[in-house]
Amino acid sequence: MSKNYFLAIATLFGAITGAGFFAVPYVAAHAGVAMFLVYLPVLTAIQILLHLLFARLILSTKSAHRLPGYVEIYGGKKYKSVVSFFSLISGYGTLLAYIILGGTFLFGLLSPQLGGSLFIYALIMFAAEALIVLADIKLIAGAEFVLSSFLILVVGLIAAKSFFHIDYHNFLTLDWRQVFLPYGPIFFAVAGDAAIPEVCRLLSREKHKIKSAIIWGTVLAAVILAIFVLIVVGVTGTNTTADTLSGLRGVVGNGIITMALFFGAIAIFSSCLVMMQSVREIFWWDFKINKNISWGFAVSVPLILFLFNFTNLTAVISITGAVMGGILGVVLVSLLPTMEKKPQQESILKTSISRPWAIALCSLFVLGLISELVRWIF
Repeated sequence: MSKNYFLAIATLFGAITGAGFFAVPYVAAHAGVAMFLVYLPVLTAIQILLHLLFARLILSTKSAHRLPGYVEIYGGKKYKSVVSFFSLISGYGTLLAYIILGGTFLFGLLSPQLGGSLFIYALIMFAAEALIVLADIKLIAGAEFVLSSFLILVVGLIAAKSFFHIDYHNFLTLDWRQVFLPYGPIFFAVAGDAAIPEVCRLLSREKHKIKSAIIWGTVLAAVILAIFVLIVVGVTGTNTTADTLSGLRGVVGNGIITMALFFGAIAIFSSCLVMMQSVREIFWWDFKINKNISWGFAVSVPLILFLFNFTNLTAVISITGAVMGGILGVVLVSLLPTMEKKPQQESILKTSISRPWAIALCSLFVLGLISELVRWIF
């Protein structure tokens, strides 16, 4: 296998293991591990399908776009504004989650030595990310490979230190009132669509490997997530904290938690750069707005939301996951027939879906979106 193949897997793996990775244990602890184990394989399979459909869309089109641009090409201009609205909601929600969680990790890592408030650390991290995107500094795909390897190491250390502290009674908790709670966060946690263009770019000379890289990148992320959630919930149960790591400190010790906080901060930092650039490119590529003004649009909205105290991490990830998964899913499935009939160029990927399954999936996406909005808004 080539170097780029492994880099492509690591890039997708790294994009998936962002804020959602650290938010899922909390909802799994409150809804029940059984519900988590039902949702995870189903939503992982659906995300693999969506990743493959998105890759086929990219490979079938000659020019580079984000989702609104593809909608304009294959669906018509009248749908572009609607899809842009929802794409930006999901992008801004993801960036807001990164501000909240990135600030939490940086605060836990540096405040014991330097002092200061969580609010200040969150602003410092987001400002650094925004300046990097403005300067057009690109992350090397190899950095994601290192981060992914480090994540597996940290999860392994946490598992080794925590194994004999697991209380198996924590796996038996099931709250039927919270049965739909895991949907949004888990859908968010296994989503890596922002990295699919980079996966296609890395394997532009080995297109026959794209499908395999997408499947492996998504499945590996889901497996590591499952191990992480089971360990955390097994140890802390319903006392699992929203950021996960602070609740583990008394069990695994400060050394491993410091390592995990360091990794978490770096992982959130790199994922935030990818998402911020993605939101910027919606304005820049699809609406032909000056790239610096586009940067301002990408940065300002999540920052304003944070300043106005939209800081409930679980709510942000739940709504964003449902919107991101639901809208992306409906759009990709809806564009598929037109893309298959009139592609701009031939794609090596032939991933498709039958009409009955398309209707069933779109119904699931819409119901999931509505249920999450009702839960958190009303």
